[in-house]
Amino acid sequence: MQPSRSLSEISANGAKYNNLPLNIFSKLASASTEKETLQTIVEIVYQTLKCDRAVVYSMQSESMCKITAEAVTPGYAEILGTTIKDPCFEARYIDKYQRGRVSAITNIYEAGMSPCYVENLTKIDVKSNLVVPLTAPDNSLYGLLVTHQCVRTRQWQQTEIEFLLSVADWTMKQMFQQKATLDLEQQISSNKQTQELLNEITREIYGAATSEEVLQIAVDRGKEILNCDRVVVYGLQSGNQGEIVAEATIPALASILASVIKDPCFEYRYIDRYQQGRVRAISNIYEAGMTDCYVDNLAKIGVKANLVVPINRDNGEIYGLLVAHHCFSFKDWQDSEIENFKQIGFHAGLSLSKAKLKEQSVLVEMGLRELNNTHNKINQAQTKIQQIDKPMQNTKRVLVEIDNLNKLLAREINLINHNSSSETKKDIKLISIIARKMAMNSSKLRESLSDVNRDRNEAQDVLKQAREDYRDRDRELAPSPLDN
Repeated sequence: MQPSRSLSEISANGAKYNNLPLNIFSKLASASTEKETLQTIVEIVYQTLKCDRAVVYSMQSESMCKITAEAVTPGYAEILGTTIKDPCFEARYIDKYQRGRVSAITNIYEAGMSPCYVENLTKIDVKSNLVVPLTAPDNSLYGLLVTHQCVRTRQWQQTEIEFLLSVADWTMKQMFQQKATLDLEQQISSNKQTQELLNEITREIYGAATSEEVLQIAVDRGKEILNCDRVVVYGLQSGNQGEIVAEATIPALASILASVIKDPCFEYRYIDRYQQGRVRAISNIYEAGMTDCYVDNLAKIGVKANLVVPINRDNGEIYGLLVAHHCFSFKDWQDSEIENFKQIGFHAGLSLSKAKLKEQSVLVEMGLRELNNTHNKINQAQTKIQQIDKPMQNTKRVLVEIDNLNKLLAREINLINHNSSSETKKDIKLISIIARKMAMNSSKLRESLSDVNRDRNEAQDVLKQAREDYRDRDRELAPSPLDN
């Protein structure tokens, strides 16, 4: 390849060909996208060399390319967007073009090219062409910058070749510099968006009221930020056993939520390392050197690649593992993805401890409310019991009076049996009075007994409800699997 030319040198050559103003190349410098840059270069070449067509062939593969930019004289075939896939295309010259080969053909019929290649050029009226490579900064072949002469054959001059080489060289530098700048801007923007998303996730995690909410947020947002197929929380239990306590998965995968894993082949020997912050990113489970049974267990749930980070509480104790699964293809986990996922696991662990305190605080408040309610109910029962005492006293008095009346009645009956008829009439009248009093007292006794029974039943109901409240509270305080 010819030495790189400066913009001023290229402009000078351009002015020599068509007396073009020097600012024509400023248009090339101002192009902001790849498409604009390529279209600008063919227009400059077309105007400067006064050819019939100028095109850019962008390489798609070793035997296929696409026309991505074109400037052509009206009346000749427009080939913009055409994809060329033809075994007779000069694929065998790819390496040569990559090393800087230039092809300047005065007459395609006398250049010794293959018949099919000549035929393809003839279809678009080409009689002469000039081809220079477009080489990327890493020396890979981006494509070809090609000029066509269609109205007649053309003898290409050395200055024209140098001009085309200089334009091609400068354009590639310009385009890839733009691309690098754009990539950097996009990366900065992406990093900013990711950081904003992480901040949002962190706020959401710390805003969770319960441990269940913390873990569900972690898997939901972890899946979102990684765009993977499944994210789970593996809660560690005693020995070599654990349970999937939270899950976010795509619909195509079967749920593994609540699955209990008890398998000696699981990597429990690494628990201490995870507690110390170990992270494991596996792009291909079959090439990671894991035990066969562990690979088999992952394969059963469709895993091809996984990412594992620890969830440690604020006291450093490990709660479990936050695990991402890629199931339909292998995946090379990026450093940024690993770090973002690690941050979610870290904040989930801290938030678990805070959520636990919240839950305990809520339970204490609930317990106090229940104790107050029960205390009130017991007070009500005591009040009812005290209320029973009054009708009981009334009942006792009525019973004493009835007993006295019974004694009086018995005495009067005895007197009737011994007295004369005149006295008997008086006794009968007295007996009648006693009977009325006894009837009245019987009515009072029934009312008093009814009040006693009612108050006693109400007291029993209150005490029964208090006992049930205590049993319900005990059930609510029963330990959850998340407490392990």
